[in-house]
Amino acid sequence: MKINRQFQDLHSPGQNGTDWYTIQVVERDICLLYHQLADYSYIMGDLYYGDVFALPYWEYLNIPNLETERQAFIRNGCLVMLYAMASEVLDGSGTYLTMERKRYHAARAAVEALPNFDDESNRLIAAVKGSFKLIDEKRGTWDDIPEVQDVISESTWIHECFVRQYFIERTNDFFKNPYFRNEGPK
Repeated sequence: MKINRQFQDLHSPGQNGTDWYTIQVVERDICLLYHQLADYSYIMGDLYYGDVFALPYWEYLNIPNLETERQAFIRNGCLVMLYAMASEVLDGSGTYLTMERKRYHAARAAVEALPNFDDESNRLIAAVKGSFKLIDEKRGTWDDIPEVQDVISESTWIHECFVRQYFIERTNDFFKNPYFRNEGPK
């Protein structure tokens, strides 16, 4: 039986000091987040933070020694998670992100420190920064100001661009990738 090369590499001993266990846990949380958000058309923030989603996702925005595609998936997935956490604060349904000032300040600092990436990632970063700005200003989605409306409209775009697109790409891969059609290397 052939095994996907990606998973062979995952079980190789600590190449370049990479913590593959943690990477898989972060990826698992992103996939669960996307799965739960698939029932909506926007980024719903009322999730089980602290119990189910308990990692410091801001610490995984830049993991060294990962291939570009995997790094982008983790970075963007963690940004969607932070956006969902901020949405929970902004809509008044919870305070996980801000209940510990140290947590919130670490998340905000990590997002602020991100360099430029592709257009979609940069727009996602800007949306997270915008939601953090509203939290800092003690505004919420009940406020009728243009900045709040921008955050709300970005929620739909984030869902379309990252959550839905994840499922579309994974599904298409089953049809296009030779590995899944028994046409891979012999």
